[in-house]
Amino acid sequence: MAHAHRGLIFVFDENYTGILPVLRVSRASGHDRVLDLPAQGIPPGTLDPDMLRQLGQRGRFALVARDGRMLEPLTQRQAWRESGVTIFLLGKQWGKLKLGELSRRFLFLWPTLMDHAEQGGQGVAWRVSPSIPGPAEKAFRLVTARTDDMAP
Repeated sequence: MAHAHRGLIFVFDENYTGILPVLRVSRASGHDRVLDLPAQGIPPGTLDPDMLRQLGQRGRFALVARDGRMLEPLTQRQAWRESGVTIFLLGKQWGKLKLGELSRRFLFLWPTLMDHAEQGGQGVAWRVSPSIPGPAEKAFRLVTARTDDMAP
């Protein structure tokens, strides 16, 4: 498991700010590199393409987003490609979980998410299942690598 995430900042969209205190209190590996969008000067309600461009201009980011369809509109996909931001797409099933269960599942998957963010390089996207079928690795599915052409 990789733990040297130097320079990589994990940022949560506005739907997952409740997870931040859980990561900090549990002292999860890398918790000191986790922020929300307002901490990056990006106010709630910022359109996805603008948010992606701003993050891309500020450094190396891995975004955890609840919008599982975030990359479907062409303008958002183009903004993501230009930004180089790695994205973890947590679909609508995650939004149905109560905070306690959401936190439990996320803490279980957190080390694997960190590894994928570091080892996959910038500009890749992953879908993350809320089901915990066994090893955490089974919950992650690569959507696209940086070199994929992203045809709709």
